[in-house]
Amino acid sequence: MELSPGPCAEMLQVAEEAFRGGNFELAAEIYGSQLAELPQPERGLCLRRGDALARAGRMAEALEAYSAGARLARLRPEELRELAESLALRLREKALRLPPWPGGGPEGAGEALGDPACCRPPELLGCPLCRRLLCEPLTLHCGHTRCRRCAEPGDCGRCPRPRRAADGPDPASARVNVVLGNLLEKWLEGESRARRLRAEGDELRDRQELPAALEKYNQALETGEC
Repeated sequence: MELSPGPCAEMLQVAEEAFRGGNFELAAEIYGSQLAELPQPERGLCLRRGDALARAGRMAEALEAYSAGARLARLRPEELRELAESLALRLREKALRLPPWPGGGPEGAGEALGDPACCRPPELLGCPLCRRLLCEPLTLHCGHTRCRRCAEPGDCGRCPRPRRAADGPDPASARVNVVLGNLLEKWLEGESRARRLRAEGDELRDRQELPAALEKYNQALETGEC
């Protein structure tokens, strides 16, 4: 009995390396060629091709690839992460005309750059300074939002020019974004709780209450998904 041919493992490895290296067009082409050689569509390949197409900005083709995967089995929310982040980036660049997501920031702001991809929030839900999920989001006078703990006088993190120290987050120029905070608590309940516990631990650490800070960090680790 002749076995049905499967995808080439070496080519899939090349596609994954291309994807990690940011060459999404090549990754999408390889995934597409592998799918074309199969007698029946493979769900994982369809979704991975959709991820590559979404990152390449080819949204219509990406949706077709995701639809092909959905016809084989119902899609789970976590399988659409690449699509959601790609749409957020396009919205940021094309519709909102916001400056590029910063690669760094003030001293200590790049602390989260070493976090694995699974720990990084979608960019529209992340603080531009600490690069983590917004915690107690505070909307500044310029309209941009940061964590309350990050909202000290200085650079906004998104505006093209630094803010003056006089423009600090006083009641006239900043407000807690209750709507966004509630949405984060509802949509990302576990991540939001872990983020809040870590922020509480940071404040205790700054006050040199180290045993209490350690307890908060341990609770955050137990709450977080990874």
